[in-house]
Amino acid sequence: MKYEQSVAANISEQEKAFRTFIGNDPALSYFLETGSMRKNAKFSKEEIYKDPAFLAFISPYFQDVYVKAILRAFDLKDTNLMSDVAVNPILLDDAHKTQAFDQIRRYLEEMKGKLVSLNNRLQLGGSVTITELSEHAGIMVIANLNYLPLEFQDFRSGYGKEIFKVVRWLVSRNFSAALNIATDLRQLKCDAQTTYDNDALYQTLENASQKSSAAQGVTGGSGSNSGAIWGIIGFILIIIKLILMFSN
Repeated sequence: MKYEQSVAANISEQEKAFRTFIGNDPALSYFLETGSMRKNAKFSKEEIYKDPAFLAFISPYFQDVYVKAILRAFDLKDTNLMSDVAVNPILLDDAHKTQAFDQIRRYLEEMKGKLVSLNNRLQLGGSVTITELSEHAGIMVIANLNYLPLEFQDFRSGYGKEIFKVVRWLVSRNFSAALNIATDLRQLKCDAQTTYDNDALYQTLENASQKSSAAQGVTGGSGSNSGAIWGIIGFILIIIKLILMFSN
């Protein structure tokens, strides 16, 4: 439902008051009318914005622009829009908030399904591109997920587990990409167990990377192959250990 400032003259005095408050709040009125946010704009701290009657009035308008802004931020990887929306209060009553969050969850589940498909392709030996990895597991996606309200914590954790699986299957094919994704994954706000698993994954890959670098250094510095061979063996063992550790 699109919000418009000019309406019929025969509205109630209460609605006139509500519309006056909205009209006097540049950030809120701009958001309702355009679906966008001016950079770093914040709604006025009006006490009426907590009034159940006001929330009942504004909810149908706010729900529409709020959901569309969130989905557009994900589609465009627009962390600026997402952050500007996130710093402002969600002006929805309980019923409309539930509806809005359900709409967002349906979109997110579709997004997660694409990530699962990518993981299945890797598991079956298929190839993926860096663009696909960035599209579904990149830092911009993670940043936008982090801006979502606390109610989406369970989804973030589930999404993090799927990225974890991608790294597990990617590590033996494109170690550098796997390490980069694991590094970004540490930024995702998950539950305690998922956060612990993500940190362990990163540390394992980082240790393997350091051993590989050390082995290359030995080869370049001394001319002896024995140290390099043992370094490469150690690197391979760490990769095998990683795959076995997280094979469930």
